[in-house]
Amino acid sequence: MGIEEIKKEFILLMEEAHQGLLFPKNYFGCMMAIFIEQEPVTQDRIEELTGYSKTTISQIIKLIQMNIQLEKLKKPKIRKKFYSIETPPREFMLKFLRRIMDSYQNRADFVPPLIEEILPYVDKHIRFRNFYVFLKNLYASSALYINLIVETSKELEDLIYTGQIQGTSLLNNNLMSSPENLKYLQEIMKPPQPSNSIAENPILSDELSEIFFSIKNRFYQQLNANLTLNESQFMSARRMIATELLLENRPLTQEDIEKSTHFARSLISDVLALLLNWKMIQVIKKPHDRKNYYLMNQSWDVRMINRLRVNKKYADDLSQKIILLIEKANEELQSDKRDALVDILEQIKHSFFQYGQYFKFLELKYLNDRVQKHLDEEKSQDEHKA
Repeated sequence: MGIEEIKKEFILLMEEAHQGLLFPKNYFGCMMAIFIEQEPVTQDRIEELTGYSKTTISQIIKLIQMNIQLEKLKKPKIRKKFYSIETPPREFMLKFLRRIMDSYQNRADFVPPLIEEILPYVDKHIRFRNFYVFLKNLYASSALYINLIVETSKELEDLIYTGQIQGTSLLNNNLMSSPENLKYLQEIMKPPQPSNSIAENPILSDELSEIFFSIKNRFYQQLNANLTLNESQFMSARRMIATELLLENRPLTQEDIEKSTHFARSLISDVLALLLNWKMIQVIKKPHDRKNYYLMNQSWDVRMINRLRVNKKYADDLSQKIILLIEKANEELQSDKRDALVDILEQIKHSFFQYGQYFKFLELKYLNDRVQKHLDEEKSQDEHKA
């Protein structure tokens, strides 16, 4: 294949793996073109490796300089500028992966005001109550995820630098070995019970209906403003339809979803088929009704676990693909360039593999914390009874 082609394949891999994050389309390709060279490069060299235009490269370099330490160099008697990432590979990858985590975090700061606004109406109609419970859970889940990341910053650093966690006190392994605690974890992972409310459950009061949809529309406007750049229409639809099913917490038809999201019926059908395949939703049939009704099939705890596992899968998939590139590079004739490329790919592969191990650790910590919270609540109740 050749060293040059392997570098280009790696850059394309990194660009495609990170589309839809809070960065322009060519950000990761451009940054990795500079990083993979491990020496100062010109915009011409970046163009050779990525195929981007000089205008695009110039714009992306300015953005990269805002986020990482990008050295800009001049060489004697050469007018061109050279760019270099001088940060050691594992330190760079640690910063890089933390930026990825920042991009995946759902910003929910806009939720508390909506919770306060909808609170006076929770007893007026079941849909207000469902909306209120959804907002509370959404904010709690977002805060919990961010807290998990913040509390385990040292553990991630240990994994990237050394490949192991250096004596963490964040896990109590004894909690996970108790049959009673394992039974509790099984219970919280069960799908939620279907709501007794039916899909045709309109808010009859015009005033209340206007208030409900006003708050709901503002929620979606804020949610869309916080979504990542460059999402495909299918990714946006998947996110919005899953959110609608969670928010309403009742069986919905494709027609109901179409009215709320304004997506085409064919797109809704494709998204629902995917969510069914992932076992995120279930189909409910009603007597004397040919329509399919769709209901969310996951508890908030399961959604959190799946969120952590998605990150682990992302890391594991990338580390496996980089292993294949390393194997291709090792098939090339031995040279300083080949050895340098293999070395940097090995360090990148190590970082992604350990990033996957980090999210495996986060899953254990999350379950550990849930059990500890449950035990603390039981103890508090017993003390109150006494």
